[in-house]
Amino acid sequence: MQRPTIHDVAREARVSLATVDRVLNNRGGVAAKSVEKVHFAVEKTGYVRDQFAANLSRGRGFRFVFLLPAPVSSFVRNLTAAIADQALRYRKDRVEVEVRSSPTFDSAAQVAALRAIAPAQTDCLAVMVTDVPAVRAELLRLRAAGVHILTLVSDVGAAARAVYVGPDNEVAGRMAGRFMGRFVRKPAGPVLVIAGSLAARDHAQRLLGFRQVLQAEYPALTVLPVAEGLDDADRIAGIALQAMADVPLLGIYAIGAGNAGLLEALSEAPGTLRPVTILHELTGTTRTGLQSDLFDLVIDQDPGRAVTRALSIMRDLADGQTVSPDRGNIPLSIIIKENIQ
Repeated sequence: MQRPTIHDVAREARVSLATVDRVLNNRGGVAAKSVEKVHFAVEKTGYVRDQFAANLSRGRGFRFVFLLPAPVSSFVRNLTAAIADQALRYRKDRVEVEVRSSPTFDSAAQVAALRAIAPAQTDCLAVMVTDVPAVRAELLRLRAAGVHILTLVSDVGAAARAVYVGPDNEVAGRMAGRFMGRFVRKPAGPVLVIAGSLAARDHAQRLLGFRQVLQAEYPALTVLPVAEGLDDADRIAGIALQAMADVPLLGIYAIGAGNAGLLEALSEAPGTLRPVTILHELTGTTRTGLQSDLFDLVIDQDPGRAVTRALSIMRDLADGQTVSPDRGNIPLSIIIKENIQ
């Protein structure tokens, strides 16, 4: 179905194109009755004003910025590749898409990176940052200065952003808890959780959902004190090896990245004693783990879909449109050895 145009609005309202243009651009000089007719026609036809086209005709471009973690994990690398691909398509609309980085889980560095964003030169900003007061304060400052803020994959307080684009991370954790309870070889015993950092809201929410299900449905499974691996493969390998040496682990739930270290640790464990392992994001590492039977299940979100959704929302926000919060929801997929694509 063809998108309604300004001609359709003029035809429905029975006024001239010039009158419709004056009403839509708030230039005045139009009778109240005609203004009402134009607004009614806009609603009836479903016309959405393309501010991009209007601005492009005046020679104005747009600038969208993504602030992502570094060093780059496999998942963030996939996000960055998707952004680069989409940026080529947006360039024809005179939209500049830039990717910046700040150290993973380093709130002070993230604050510095946010302070380096020039509001006068930035229309929209999508961020993956920690959910701490100093970071939220910078996002609020940028938002007050007119920058449209999106959170990507991991959310912050709702007041600090316009839209969150990503999965429901508490649901993701509940899914992990359900599968862990069903997969473990014994009904009672210890389970290890390895997070990146609980200062990241996505990790904290996943942990919350995981614990909720285990406490309610599988109370004999004991969650050990959470280990923060900071998405560092060497650190995570050490955590996993030490835990397997200390107790007869039934399961490992890896909330974040750095899973090459977990793959290395599990390869050293005897097959009969290897814990059930559930992780997030289908990457080269998690794919290898599934194919080699060292990992059992991956809860995946599609980074390409997240980027497409984020850029579409950025465009609409820059266009002055209202965006429904649920538009940012990214569905989750369950990946096991048999359905790897």
